[in-house]
Amino acid sequence: MNSRQRIQHALNHQEPDRVPMMMSASRWGVERLKKHVGGIETDRQLMLSLGLDVWDTRGLDYKSGVGARYVGPRHFAISDDCAGNLFEFFNYQEEITENEFGPAWAMGPPSIGVDVYPTLAELETFPWPQAEWFDFSDVRRQMEPWAEDFAIAATGASVLQHPMLFRGIEQLTLELAAEPEIAHYVIGKVTDFYCGYFERLFEEAGDLIQIFRLADDIGAQNNLFVSPATLEEFVAPHVRRCAQLAHRHDIRLMFHTDGNVLAAIPHLIDWGVDLLDPIQPEVPDMDATKLKQAFGDRMSFSGGVGAQEILPRGSTQDVRAEVHRVIDILAPGGGYILAPGHPSLQMDVPPENIVAMFEAGLERGTHTSSVAPGGDHVE
Repeated sequence: MNSRQRIQHALNHQEPDRVPMMMSASRWGVERLKKHVGGIETDRQLMLSLGLDVWDTRGLDYKSGVGARYVGPRHFAISDDCAGNLFEFFNYQEEITENEFGPAWAMGPPSIGVDVYPTLAELETFPWPQAEWFDFSDVRRQMEPWAEDFAIAATGASVLQHPMLFRGIEQLTLELAAEPEIAHYVIGKVTDFYCGYFERLFEEAGDLIQIFRLADDIGAQNNLFVSPATLEEFVAPHVRRCAQLAHRHDIRLMFHTDGNVLAAIPHLIDWGVDLLDPIQPEVPDMDATKLKQAFGDRMSFSGGVGAQEILPRGSTQDVRAEVHRVIDILAPGGGYILAPGHPSLQMDVPPENIVAMFEAGLERGTHTSSVAPGGDHVE
């Protein structure tokens, strides 16, 4: 069974030959991991050596993938080849910071902040990007070599998280309650672009793609950022639109959000989301056993291996034991992709623990049928 078939089986709630696996990491983490594994020069070699099944159109580090060529007006300092990073078309730039573990990406200043665009009238003057500004004629050629070895996830879209970054998290959160016409406008304009862009991408190469991923953190460690009612008004219509877009091309919709989103899962299912990424095990309400029992027949899951405690601070033995535990719970019956509890690993995670995670996935992931639904072995 190849990676594409493995992912399709898992997302069809069928058990593949083994549990499929995926990860991403910062560019510095990727380079360190290549050195640790030894004799690895390319992302492809690294992914094959770890047994990973999903290649991201933005690349293993979210910065070096593929994308349509920009041919539009030069409103900002935009490169012809965006490598799948669509932030720059909204004039948004992340920043590099240093912490005790090394470099990391951090949020940049808002690109459509209230200081320059205080009202709806000013926001209407922003040069909102258009899908017509891109040439998609070469994306298939760029993606085909990856499709030979991996399932493909088309990523970079968002309906809430990116509008918050572009407008300012506090500002857009305030506008959701106090100035809903502005919030609706900003969220709508961002979603319009992403849906237009990915519609054209899927028309060109949708048969190579298995997953369409939205990045939309809606959960804090203890609860949702905003109420279910607010999600229904401002987020639901746009997620449904993305789900319909994906499903028209026989692609599954992945919804990324960290934190405690238990209360939102029934809504996500109703909106058409197929895969929740990730389960964050440090959150008590996101207990893998309870999630599998309550939603496992209607929702697939990824994650589950703690990126706050186990992966950065545990031993390789701790990591292996945790991988075995999570697989035993989530893999039976399909519907699970092994991944960290945060999709992009940072420099606080030792490379030996990353290797241990996927070695354990290959070991345990081939024996899912010998595990009962509650997680107990029946051998």
